[in-house]
Amino acid sequence: MPEPDLHTDRTDRFDVRALYETSRILSASLDLEFVLNSLLLTGMSKLLVMRGAAFLYDPIHGRYRTAAVKGIRDLDIGSEHELPGVLVGDMMRGEAIPETLRERGMALALSVAYGDREIGLVALGDKATGKPFENRELEFIHSLVNMSASAVHNSLMVEELKLANRDLDNKVQQLNTLFDLSQEFNATVDRDRLVKLLTFALMGQMLVNKHLFLLGDEGPGDDSVDGKSFRVVTAKGIGNEPLDRDMLKRLCGLRELFLLEEDTPPEWKPFAARGLQIALPIRQKGATCGVLCLGPKMTGQPYQPDEVEFLTALGNLAFVSLQNAYLVEQQLEKERLEEEMRLARTIQEGLQPQSIPKVPGLDIAALAIPSRHVAGDYYDLVPLDGDRLLVAIADVTGKGMPASLLMSNLQAALHSLTPIDLSLEDATSNINRVICRNTGFDKFITYFHGIFAQSDRTFRYVNAGHNPPMLLRPDGSLELLEKGGLLLGVMKGMPYESGLTRIDPGDVLALFTDGVTEAMSPDEEEYGEERLEKLLRQHLDDDAAHILNAVREDVRDFTEDTAVLSDDLTMVVVKGV
Repeated sequence: MPEPDLHTDRTDRFDVRALYETSRILSASLDLEFVLNSLLLTGMSKLLVMRGAAFLYDPIHGRYRTAAVKGIRDLDIGSEHELPGVLVGDMMRGEAIPETLRERGMALALSVAYGDREIGLVALGDKATGKPFENRELEFIHSLVNMSASAVHNSLMVEELKLANRDLDNKVQQLNTLFDLSQEFNATVDRDRLVKLLTFALMGQMLVNKHLFLLGDEGPGDDSVDGKSFRVVTAKGIGNEPLDRDMLKRLCGLRELFLLEEDTPPEWKPFAARGLQIALPIRQKGATCGVLCLGPKMTGQPYQPDEVEFLTALGNLAFVSLQNAYLVEQQLEKERLEEEMRLARTIQEGLQPQSIPKVPGLDIAALAIPSRHVAGDYYDLVPLDGDRLLVAIADVTGKGMPASLLMSNLQAALHSLTPIDLSLEDATSNINRVICRNTGFDKFITYFHGIFAQSDRTFRYVNAGHNPPMLLRPDGSLELLEKGGLLLGVMKGMPYESGLTRIDPGDVLALFTDGVTEAMSPDEEEYGEERLEKLLRQHLDDDAAHILNAVREDVRDFTEDTAVLSDDLTMVVVKGV
């Protein structure tokens, strides 16, 4: 019987013990760095190798990340490499080793695998003795790597769990932050306060000191995109110069995240020049309604996907809150204007006759309906001495507040001249001078006034470009009161002439503005003077109030009771009794 080889027996026992001890130590630890360094050092010491490295495999990008390095100067921890030709569970030698490793003196490479999953790679240099690796040594290192694979896998799982927990903690923190911010945003409609909250959130959470927030409004404009005109809500750290129009339109036309890379495209240079790096479109109902632009983080770190998600949620929250703030401001402004218009209407109503004066020989009725809160139409009934009555009616070009202010100017001029014993012609000329002096070239007034003298029933009048009042007599004849001159406000010093007629018992005088004759039907047909004349003839035997009401009802039926008239409607009916 041959004697046992004591050297071989000792080596076998030593190798088995080393494998056992290493496996026990590695399995007891979940620290990935410790596991990889222990694996690498054990293999190098047993094989008498002076250099080695351990790599972890990234299955998503197909690259290997350096995780542990011993004795190799030009290989940094964290560096990534493409190592083609590595097979799961394979051991490579010589030319089979990837070139990147061969260039760094690696003579042996072993795939670290857990089941069918590739985890990484262990690479070792030549033996310090210069001798080739023996089969026993190769078997040892192969067994060591295989036995350590589960420890590496478990350590990786722990690292991934730690990373997942960190991500979860970040998510929870971001959600808590968004919840707190939503409460703050919803607690106010003060736009300045909302802008400050957004600024503080960007600086506190993202450590960003440069930002730009654009908000879209419905309506066309020079910089409109998809029917929205964008305005700058807040900007910090990007300078005071207005944004380039093309750059603004490019930002507002974004459909997805834009991140400025190292090579700046020419069209995005104005964006980079402002120190901005990322642009997040805020999308609502398939359209870009806002854009949040940010500069680089003060830490110098790139934006992570979870940070982009947080910024998108923050941008949407800010958009909704700011939009609500603008809507509240618009509503308050609308209510303020409506209140001012109601007050103006009250004042204007106070300028018109509060009651119909009683004049012997006349039955009078009047009606004034504004197309808006305030009107540009005007009528007046001013009793004069000697049983006389001044009747006036006017129509200012335009509608609303500007027309009502000019109408007030006319009323003041008329009442200032009434106590002065002037002829109608001179009074009209004086009123025309006042209007020319106080209005622009594009504002005019059609005006008619006349004085009825009860003593002889005469009616002297001046028509300054107004719709000729209709004077109908019981015998069916019609007289249009047309004598006068040009509209008020056209030219100073224009002469006016007066006309003279009578208002006998049974006669009906109808003074009206074009709001009556130009009232539109749903088919866009005008009411017209012929229709008015026909209606007046049908009601010649009625009193003034019934005649006026008949006209009002007929206009209402003609327009099908339109809620808002296209023009102010004013009418005065005078009947001789």
